[in-house]
Amino acid sequence: MSDPFFQKKRKRGAEKRAGAKPKRASRDESDEDDTMGAIDDMDLMHRFDDASDADDDAAAAETPAEAKVRLARLYLEGLRDTDGADTIEGADAAAIDRENIAARLQKDAQESSGRLHIRVATRLRAPAADDVLAVRGHRFAVTSACTSAHATHFFSADKHGRIVQWRLQDGRQVCVIPRRAEAYASATSSTSGAARRRERALRHGAFQGTAALDEHEGHTAEVYALALSDDGHHLVSGGRDRRIGVWRIDREASPARWVRALSGHKDAIRGLAFRGETLELFSASSDRTVKLFDVSQLSYIETLFGHQEAIEGLSCLRAERAVTAGGRERTCRLWKVREESQLVFRGGTRSKVQALLEGGDLVDTHDKNEVHEGSLDCVAMIDDHHFISGSDTGTLSLWSVAKKKPLFSLPAAHGFDVHESPTEGTQRRARYITSLACLPYGDVFASGSWDGEIRVWALDEALQRFTPLFTIPAHGVVNSLQLVTPAIERAEDYPVHPGRWRRRGGLAAPLAAPGDAPGIQASGGRFASVQHDSATGRVLGHKEGIPPLLLAGIGQEPKTDRWLVRRDAVPGALVVPLWLS
Repeated sequence: MSDPFFQKKRKRGAEKRAGAKPKRASRDESDEDDTMGAIDDMDLMHRFDDASDADDDAAAAETPAEAKVRLARLYLEGLRDTDGADTIEGADAAAIDRENIAARLQKDAQESSGRLHIRVATRLRAPAADDVLAVRGHRFAVTSACTSAHATHFFSADKHGRIVQWRLQDGRQVCVIPRRAEAYASATSSTSGAARRRERALRHGAFQGTAALDEHEGHTAEVYALALSDDGHHLVSGGRDRRIGVWRIDREASPARWVRALSGHKDAIRGLAFRGETLELFSASSDRTVKLFDVSQLSYIETLFGHQEAIEGLSCLRAERAVTAGGRERTCRLWKVREESQLVFRGGTRSKVQALLEGGDLVDTHDKNEVHEGSLDCVAMIDDHHFISGSDTGTLSLWSVAKKKPLFSLPAAHGFDVHESPTEGTQRRARYITSLACLPYGDVFASGSWDGEIRVWALDEALQRFTPLFTIPAHGVVNSLQLVTPAIERAEDYPVHPGRWRRRGGLAAPLAAPGDAPGIQASGGRFASVQHDSATGRVLGHKEGIPPLLLAGIGQEPKTDRWLVRRDAVPGALVVPLWLS
């Protein structure tokens, strides 16, 4: 006999289902009545010129693979149209070859993969004396100078804590951001030489005066590092006061204004770098940590630990990774942020045991008189897989992330200082590598020391070694270097016009009078170096048709120390367009 509980539940469920059926039927009947009642209002006329419904049906039936093929065909048709226009306009065969579809697709693939793809080393020519443009406005050693691909200004900072904003077009001073202690100091005289120079600059129109800083704004000590975002609207600065200043440039002609300070480091900030095309900021400090910030949100993201000594250098590109130089630790570390890992690359010369294991000879090792490497002071990324390091022995080393040892090393790249000792005779000391800069994803890099020259080097196609190209005169200690490819579409948009600069030929060159400037016409011949279509003015050949721009910060002494003083050096910044042949 069945359980009465289950019998009762079955009856209840049957009654419930039976009661629900008429409701659905009545609802369906009401819908049909509404549909039939509204047929008089429907437009039943067929229009042959309206194909939107057919397109929607075709798009709905299209698979993702078919959509990719269709978009690829549209992209190739666009490239063919562009190449055809260049051919009609009369571009030469070399320009057409650089603009062909296969080459452009290959460049796009290399750029997306994060590998070297800008090859300009074979076409770079040594700059003429008039192309070495200079600005002077600092009393103390310049520690950093920076710009970006889309910027129309550049910035320089010194050991006194001042930041100066300049125009790239003509080298005019736009604004001076003082050290905070100076912000409230009043001028004691209106007839002094400094006061008269300020008055002349204000009358000229480019200079907009000294920035007015409120309490808790600006820096209170030396500024060691500057970085400018790719869009040219965000400037960050850091130094001995252990905080990162964030500045905003609203318009092209407006001076930088204070936004906020980012804190977190416990010692001096030695390096700052924006990740390419983003507002993610890497900072390196003497407290042995690397921190990651989001400048758009003015927020902290994370801290990277691993170094055992003060960090001396920092570099990053578009990928979520950065390279740091560990100073006296004699290591470089590659930080992979997304993978939450790091790779350690150890510098220094070989030990005697290692020389024997590798087939060397103790006597030969001693006769080589190799200098012991004590510190890795600077680093610069070539692409996402290669970087360059510089040490206190003057050694330049080329590294690959796939190997723990350098691919190629060049000792004493900037020569030796010779000293005469009454007891030990002639002593030679290799000059330190004080600064490094690589053209992002390019085959050119520059190094600086205090030998009076900035040396420009070329990487080979296999990225296995490098060779010297030419030198640029730079008297003093080169504390900062930057290589950048301006983001322009037309030749006349190149940000630097050498003919408009008044100080040409280096920091020691005299300042030309306003009437002595050769004007815009003097720059026209140099702009022919920008590979462009003569009819439309559009730049050809990807980024390889745009001359790179070199920035250098020069001082009388190293940016963080004072063990070396070049009293005959003039502090300032150099701007050098590297024209193409």
